[in-house]
Amino acid sequence: MNQDERQLRNILSEQVDDIFICFSSKDEAVAVEVVQFLEARRLKCWISSRDVPPGQNYQETIVKALEKAKGVLFLFSNSSGESGEIKKELSLAGTFNIPVFPLRLSPITPSGALRYELATRQWIDIFPDQEKALRKLAETIRNVLDSRAPGERGGVGAGPLADASPSMVDSAPALAAAPSSAKRRGRPARAPIVAPGSEEFEALRTLLARHIGPIAKVLVQKAAAEARAPDDLCERLAAYVSNPSDRAAFLQAARARLVVKP
Repeated sequence: MNQDERQLRNILSEQVDDIFICFSSKDEAVAVEVVQFLEARRLKCWISSRDVPPGQNYQETIVKALEKAKGVLFLFSNSSGESGEIKKELSLAGTFNIPVFPLRLSPITPSGALRYELATRQWIDIFPDQEKALRKLAETIRNVLDSRAPGERGGVGAGPLADASPSMVDSAPALAAAPSSAKRRGRPARAPIVAPGSEEFEALRTLLARHIGPIAKVLVQKAAAEARAPDDLCERLAAYVSNPSDRAAFLQAARARLVVKP
């Protein structure tokens, strides 16, 4: 590492506006390029391939990094769109009320659980002009971060990407982290399908944790607050189980626990 690089790292180490990089390992080369571009503009990034300390629990480190992040940059591609881990990270971003900036790496659209997670967000295309797209991305991230009060964590869709493409899925329901119409009108928020700490909540958490680990508690709490009915809750949680046969078994067990007919 030369002197200029050391100076840049020292400057970045003093910053608190961490941008969590959400990406598939298959897109790591692009992710590294994007990180280098943003950090050259003093936007400090957190990327797992570089910043997970040796010997640390990977999932716990991811959760802690997201808790501290001021924004999430999602590299949207075919690979990341099929990743169960990516879906978990985006769900956590929604739970922690962090603005998400999707950067689309190829002309694709989301489906399944990812379609829901990206419902109200807009994206910037890295193609056909990567340099121009990354300049716009850096400018947008900086504008969003600078527009918020110290310590504020913006909601989903906070500061939509300037001059971005139309919303991915205009007709999809807004994410819970975004202010709902009921809240805007002063109506009380709907009670969760299962209350945190209840017998049903713990049963669902245990079932899901068998497949995805301790992060299950956060995801069950988020889904319980967003779901409109018990079966909707079961379907949302099942989407985090990547193996089809395991997913079917989880869905059956969850429905049985909540006494839901398929």
